[in-house]
Amino acid sequence: MAQAVHTLDLNFQNRHDAIAAFLIPYSGGAVLVETGPGSTIEGLKAGLVAHGMTASNVTHVLLSHIHLDHAGAAGWLAQQGAEVYVHPVGAPHMINPEKLIASATRIYQDRMHTLWGDFLAVPEDRLHIPEDGETITIADLEFVAYFTPGHAEHHIAYGLGDLVFSGDVGGVRMPGCDYVRLPLVPPELHLGKWQASLELLLEKGFKRIAPTHFSIYDDAEKHIENGLKAVTSTEKWLEEIMPSEPTNEELGKKFAAWMYEQAKTNGVSEHDLKTYEIANPLHMSATGMARYWKKFRQKNKT
Repeated sequence: MAQAVHTLDLNFQNRHDAIAAFLIPYSGGAVLVETGPGSTIEGLKAGLVAHGMTASNVTHVLLSHIHLDHAGAAGWLAQQGAEVYVHPVGAPHMINPEKLIASATRIYQDRMHTLWGDFLAVPEDRLHIPEDGETITIADLEFVAYFTPGHAEHHIAYGLGDLVFSGDVGGVRMPGCDYVRLPLVPPELHLGKWQASLELLLEKGFKRIAPTHFSIYDDAEKHIENGLKAVTSTEKWLEEIMPSEPTNEELGKKFAAWMYEQAKTNGVSEHDLKTYEIANPLHMSATGMARYWKKFRQKNKT
């Protein structure tokens, strides 16, 4: 019998289907994969209550990576007693998040707290750093940590039986849609590594996939293949666009138009398009792609 996994909709910016946390109850309490940002703690509390739990029942938190929309509430949950698992590169920023907060504040400025809330430190004695391929055993639950860079160097996907929690490396997908969109954010975007990470997950033969944006799907193979197609098409698009040396603003406009056409071709409604944008703001992608091109692709061409 498959382990029960519940999708908690954190209602980010009063929008359903934008950011999830995944609740896995067990005999000793519950495991949470992802926490959402500090701004959605009330939504997290409500989701837990709907399943007869409170934050004190969450014994373990597994983070895919340390971006604010995935890990922002981890410090708060650690204060409630949870043990937190994170990639070794991300761990120092969870212990001391000052640099992470400062970097995000430069991007979001006066919207920082409204969007993301408080990002509290995780005490070092509550932080755990798995190795690549390690099995994390929590009572009768067995999660496998797969290091999956591409979106971020410090990214982990977690396998639980036939289900993989894919964080952001699995892309963004709305319920009722087949369309998979990649969150191409700076500073560590690398499409070659992203492709390798998706190929790894495909090789593992998962039947179900749980992207943080958003929900759980029963067609993991098709979903991952759609993610791989998105990686390939993005590389091809960059090869066509970047030789003209567009500014980031020009690149952003061209990319937004291309994404809009792709989504419409795939039958995405205007409502779902708005949710895709809230879950994955396209203006961040221009900076990520420009940095990737200059650092890796352009460098390799010279």
